[in-house]
Amino acid sequence: MSGASKAPPPPGMPKELVQFLIGGQTCVVASVDPEGRPVTSIMTWVVARDTQTVAIAVDTRSRALANVRANGQMALEVLGDDLCYGLRGVAVVEKERLDSAPFPSALVAVRIEECRDHAAAGVKFFGPRYHFHAGKEHRSEVEKKVFAELKGPAPTI
Repeated sequence: MSGASKAPPPPGMPKELVQFLIGGQTCVVASVDPEGRPVTSIMTWVVARDTQTVAIAVDTRSRALANVRANGQMALEVLGDDLCYGLRGVAVVEKERLDSAPFPSALVAVRIEECRDHAAAGVKFFGPRYHFHAGKEHRSEVEKKVFAELKGPAPTI
């Protein structure tokens, strides 16, 4: 064995975070506008495809999508019970229009370049949650279809 140092492991998300991002988790998503200023949005249609990729349904009328097209830099804060991660990466529009979304949404894929655990020892964090009001329960079925489309087909190899 030579004295060359090993390459660092590829950046990525830990297994617990990938499992958490199955869809329906509230995330703060930040993009960069043309003047270099951060723009934040709350998004829940966020799915981890693997340790390196997050897929997001982004409203085609939003500033976030315009910023992705112009710049591609994106950050996400993922918040859950006993879970707080900051992700940074490069976003691209992978599909111009999701078939499953009830309003015009693009599929944006984010290649994760940095994942930081923001948890603090001795601090119990409670993540945000949402639910549908009475009479709106059908929206959960729509969400399941969006999450499946974001995840993509199962690998063939």
